[in-house]
Amino acid sequence: MRYRIMLVSLLLSVTVVAQGQEIIDHPGYVDFSSLSAIAGGEPNVEISLKEPLLKLITNILKNNDEQAADFISTLLRVNVRVFDSSMLDSNRVAETMSNIAEDLDAQSWERVVRVRDEEQHVDVYFRLSDDGDLIYGIAIMVAEPGETVMINIVGEISPDDISAIATRFDIDELSTLDEIDDAN
Repeated sequence: MRYRIMLVSLLLSVTVVAQGQEIIDHPGYVDFSSLSAIAGGEPNVEISLKEPLLKLITNILKNNDEQAADFISTLLRVNVRVFDSSMLDSNRVAETMSNIAEDLDAQSWERVVRVRDEEQHVDVYFRLSDDGDLIYGIAIMVAEPGETVMINIVGEISPDDISAIATRFDIDELSTLDEIDDAN
């Protein structure tokens, strides 16, 4: 009996490691570890929704909000990290964000938003499929006085889903995505 428990534990841990490697290899995944390292310590807010939990959320939402459930069902991972950056060197944070942005540019991510001023440093990227029909990932980096935010959404997302969800939740910046897509 003890050996069976050990075998099951070993198989489960191998499965978890394999799933972790799969997400790292996904074209929509972004490694924010260099930015997290500068922030140091624990984030003030940390959200890490993995595929099993996202499926549970999808099932809960199906009866009340089918549109949101359909959107969430396409996601594989949602990571959000918010750090108190009031004590950080803002130039170092901005430089690291620029380095990550350069890496994303080199990996064929599409820059959607870029803001550079004295108060804010913002980058929003989409990783599109080769045919442009799917968004494999969304990466958002925001540094402003007092707070640094990193968001990575990984999945196989339809641009129609994003604009529908944006319209549903009144997010003007994303609700016009389908108009931009039609213009291309």
